[in-house]
This record gives sequence, C-alpha cells and structure tokens, in this order.
Amino acid sequence: MTARSQLTFQLFRWVSGMALAAGMVHGAAAADAVVGAPATLAAPPNADQIARGAYLAKAADCIACHTVDPAKPFAGGYPLATPFGTIYGPNITPDKETGIGSWSDEDFIRALHNGIDEEGKHLYPAFPYASFTKLSRDDVLAIKAYLFSLPPIQQKNLENNLPFPLNQRWILAGWNLFNFKPGEWKDDAGKSPEWNRGAYLVEGLAHCQECHTPRNLTMGVDLKRSFGGAQLGGWTAFNITPDPVSGIGGWKDEEVVQYMKTGLVPGKASAAGGMAEAIEHSLQYLSDADLKAIVAYMRSVPAISDAADKKPRYAWGKPADDDADLRGVAAVSVSSNASSGAELFSGNCASCHSASGSGVVGGYYPSLFSNSVVGAREPGNLLMVILNGVQRRGKDDEAFMPGFADHLNDAQIATLANYILKQYGHADAPAITPEVVKTQRHGGPVSPMLSLLPWGLAAAALIVVFILFSLFTRRRRNPDSPHSPRNPPK
Repeated sequence: MTARSQLTFQLFRWVSGMALAAGMVHGAAAADAVVGAPATLAAPPNADQIARGAYLAKAADCIACHTVDPAKPFAGGYPLATPFGTIYGPNITPDKETGIGSWSDEDFIRALHNGIDEEGKHLYPAFPYASFTKLSRDDVLAIKAYLFSLPPIQQKNLENNLPFPLNQRWILAGWNLFNFKPGEWKDDAGKSPEWNRGAYLVEGLAHCQECHTPRNLTMGVDLKRSFGGAQLGGWTAFNITPDPVSGIGGWKDEEVVQYMKTGLVPGKASAAGGMAEAIEHSLQYLSDADLKAIVAYMRSVPAISDAADKKPRYAWGKPADDDADLRGVAAVSVSSNASSGAELFSGNCASCHSASGSGVVGGYYPSLFSNSVVGAREPGNLLMVILNGVQRRGKDDEAFMPGFADHLNDAQIATLANYILKQYGHADAPAITPEVVKTQRHGGPVSPMLSLLPWGLAAAALIVVFILFSLFTRRRRNPDSPHSPRNPPK
C-alpha cells in the first residue's frame, strides 16, 4: 500500500469512525458534561484569589487567543488559522450579552475540563481543553475570578469559517473519543515537587504540547512524538526534547530559563512568531521557580532525534566577508531592483545585522550565524521572519524587525534567503524557490487532509448506507425477528 493510499485509508477510517461514534455518544457525552460536578455555594472571590487567577491566566496565555484589539483585552475576535479554516477566539469578558458574564462556576469548569460550553455545545480543540482538563478546580475558579474582576466589554463573537461537516460541533464528540482524556493532574509521588510543578505547567496550564508536538491524522497531538516539533501555519515550533542535536539538550538550564524570560540567548536563538508572542504575553511573567520547574520537567521527557540532523541548529554558519566585493557598487535599497543575494543583503539586512552577519552587541539585532532559525534544516521560519518581521516586547526591552513582504517580491526573497542560508545557515538546506516563498507568504503548506476530506465523507456515507442495508436485509431474511417489518413493535 502506497503512502497516499495509507493516508486515504486512515482518513476514511477516521471520518467514518467520527461520524458513527459521534452520533452514538453525543447524547451521553453532553448529558454527562451537563451534570458535571455537584453545584455548591461558592464563596465570593477575594483579592488573593483574583491575583492568583491573574498569574494563572498569564501562564495559560489566555490573552493571546482572546484579544485582537489591545484596547479591548479578552473581548475576542482573534483569528486562529487551522488546516481547515479560521476559528475566532470568543469574548471571555464578564459581559452578559456577548461574553461569559452569565456563566456559573460549573459552566466555566465544564468548559476548561470537558470542552463543553454553557449551552452544552462542544468547543473546538483550538481551545486547548485537552490540556486544561489537567488544571485543578481551584485554579480554574481563580482564573474565572480574575476574568470576572475585569470590566465587561460588549463585542459580538465572529462566526467561524469552517467547511461542512467541520462546522457541526456534534462531530467533536467523535474527536474526543480518539484524542481527549479528561481528568485533573495527579502528582507523581516518586518525583520531586519541582518536577510535578513543571509537569503541571507544561502538560496543563502552559499547554506546550499544543504547539511543539506533531499532530496525527485526526489532528490530535501525537503523544509518541511529544515535544518533537510541529508545523503551525507556516512556522515550525522546534523540537524541545533533551536530544543534544535535534532538541535543546545542548542548552544550559539557565539558557532555557533566559530564553523563556527574554526570547533571546546570544549564540543560540532569538524568538519570533508564535514563540515570541508566548514569551511576550505569558512566559516572561512566570516566577523563576516556575521557569526552573518547566526546565526540570522538560529534561525528563524522552529525547526525540532526527537522523537527518548532523549538528544542533545553533551550530551552523560563520561570519561573511562578501561586503568587500560590493565596494564601489551603487547602494541598493529595499525598493531597488537588486538581483544578487549579496546586494539584497547589503541593502536590506547589513545595516542592522552588520556586514559580517554578527549582529550587534547585546543581541537586539541577533547574529545570523549560531542562530537556530537560520540553522534549521527547514527554512520556513527564516522565510516567515523575512516576510513578516519580528516584534517581541519584554518587560525591560523590545525587539523589532520590519518585514519585507511588501517591499520584495517572491524571487527576491528567495534569492536573499538562499544567500543567508549559504553564508550563515544550514549547509544542507534545500534551495528556496519563489514558489516556496509564495506558499509561506500565504501561511504555509495546505494540509492534505483538506483535499481528502470529501473522499472521507463519501466513504463514511457509504458505510452508513451499507450498515442500514445489511440491517434491512437481515430483518427481511428473518421474519420471526421481533424487529421484522412483519412483526412491528407493539
């Protein structure tokens, strides 16, 4: 069986299983979720609970997916690009009409622990309830207390843009059968308190698996390759297992902590994209004890290696001296018609990253060699940085680089990126074509599942028809059956 045939078969099995299983369990799952935990009279939130909830909400990075306008925090509208369409983060302010102001404690707990909203409808797993289910009841209520302490903002939620049948929430009951295991985190008595705290943060509150673990055919996280790296809308969330070559085993513990606090470790990495956002909105606010706990836990997960990786991403590249060859050549700018990689680099990059590519002291403009983005075997992140730039706000500083998507065409960006890779990056990285740049410009490769979905739906329909036909035929052949048309139920 070819790889494509295997993929088709797996999708066929997934869609048919989801359609049938979801129909069988939807009523029971919804009923169980609605029952939930027994209702209790909760004490009104106090200042300590609200303060703890504010910290937990930062650790969970709630603001990232529920804020599109900084002037309206948590009012929703943020577009989450998925392989199947766009899901918009909802309003979670205490507005009773458009937000969650009418939600009870049990409603809020059910949403985080079971992925069910106050009306009993399934939430899309873009909301990481598969991770949040591990949170303690007290922590969930502290987050709610914090959110309800904020000013209500009236802003209607946007309709998700998903194709049929993925716009039918009931089908998520089938997804849950394959990918969701509800239950609060239980400490491992054989591990240290620091390890257990790190596990609680990584697996639950900070939901690191959601970005750094690849997905299976049903779009659930592939736990066999936990933290082994994954593709996210044109970006790569890198391997963060302790493998010394493919992962971050070559990083010192204090370097990992520094990266989570600042997004910058000279000679290793400078955060961009989704990781920069996670640091800006979440990780930099965690206590040193929590950051060290995260490192302690991540050092214990199974290392995942890729045989194609010959040395760490940060170990590639060296300074360049091509700038000397451009002396006497007319200066070029971002809007010029420069065609060579050296010219494009000189006109667009050298003024900040230096002619040699060594960056500036302090790392505001990082070195282009000994850089995890430039040294990656897959150039997707490098292209996304060139196209979209970098913006990362820290508590004490800010990193900014403009994107060149509006100034350079696909061919120029391909030429520039190939030059940067040749001079400073992975020696074995494949050549970048204008077509690759065009794909990255539109958010990365489209999931093959989207094109196979109609075939899966057709297969599911055929299975349903076959089952119904078999049942009908069996009843016709067995006239004595109590369910036979000759013996209708009384």
